[in-house]
Order: sequence, then C-alpha cells, then structure tokens
Amino acid sequence: MKKTITLLCTGLLTLGLSAQNFGVGLDYMMLRGTMIKDADGNKVSYIPEGETEAKEVSGSSAVLNLNYTYPINDDMSAIASVGYGMGFGLVPMKATLSYGITSNISADLGMGLYMITDDSYVPIEGDVPGTTEVEEWKGSSNELGVSLGVKYYMNNIGVGLGYEMIKGKDVLTLNAFTIGLSYSFGGGSGGGDSSSGKGSGSGAASDR
Repeated sequence: MKKTITLLCTGLLTLGLSAQNFGVGLDYMMLRGTMIKDADGNKVSYIPEGETEAKEVSGSSAVLNLNYTYPINDDMSAIASVGYGMGFGLVPMKATLSYGITSNISADLGMGLYMITDDSYVPIEGDVPGTTEVEEWKGSSNELGVSLGVKYYMNNIGVGLGYEMIKGKDVLTLNAFTIGLSYSFGGGSGGGDSSSGKGSGSGAASDR
C-alpha cells in the first residue's frame, strides 16, 4: 500500500512539471584554448588507448540538450539544462537566467558544471606540458564554467549566439563560441510568461 501511494505521489509530481516548460536544443560549439591548439597554434594530438597512431583533438562539439524553464516574472526565467556533446566529449549541466529584452530577443547569463569526457583529456597531476619548468599542476574532469549570449525567437524556435568560458584557471584552457538552435514545447521568447510565448531555449545560445 505504501509503495502504491509513493508511486502515485511521484506520478503526480512528475505531471506537475508542465510539459510545455520543457525544450530541446542542438548547440554547435567551436572550441578554442590550449586543449585544442598549443601556444604556437599547432593542433594538439594524442594517442587513443589501445591504438598506436596519433589523433588530433576535435575542435568542435555538437551538443544535444534538454532544458526546463521556470518563469520568474514576465521578463525573466530560470533555465536548467543538461547536454551531451559529440565530437569533443562534453557533458554540460547549467543553470541560466534569461531576460526578455523584447518579445523576441533574450539575453542569457548562466553558470554550471562542465564534465570533460573527451578521450584526449587525462586530468592528472604533473609537470607543465610543453615546458622544461618543474611546476606542478592538477587537472579536473569537472569544471565550473560561465556562459553568456543572446537568443532570437520565432514562435517555438530559438536561434542563439553565445560564448562559454569552460576552463581557464589551469595550464590547460578551454572556451567556446556557440551557435544554438532550440525548440520549446510551450512557446518562444526569453521572458518568464509562458502563456504569452515566453519560455525556454537552450540557455546562452547553449542552454540553452
């Protein structure tokens, strides 16, 4: 009986998250930083595990994402999103504030956790790569990053441009210029009022 009640409550809670506040998106991230090219501008390469030939690190990532928009007021929304990157491996999980400048244009500012899953990246402690300095550094697969951007909405479809600062405090750096396309199940533009076509997107051109 208790299990039945628990399942019923879980179902009601799930239904309470309005489906019209969900959205999906596809972001194309053009990556830059010393994880992609070294200080001389040469592409970084690595040898995949189990192989003998070197492979260049991918300079881009196509990120599929799912997002949920919570309207705060008529002009502002909070957006939670999670994505999966293909090409250069990334799993971005972000929280974004979206402010509706006009009925069709929003400005987005977000921050979140970027899980770097690409095979080329091994977060180990050691000497600074590419130098003779004896200086210890320590990498991480989980980086706190910041994203910002603008988005233009046409009904349920949003097109955005953004910039993401993913990794910059260590020897290795990673940033991205992002072009995003999103679809909101509840309607478009970047403020908080879903009933008037204001809703979600894939955050800073990426939350998007």
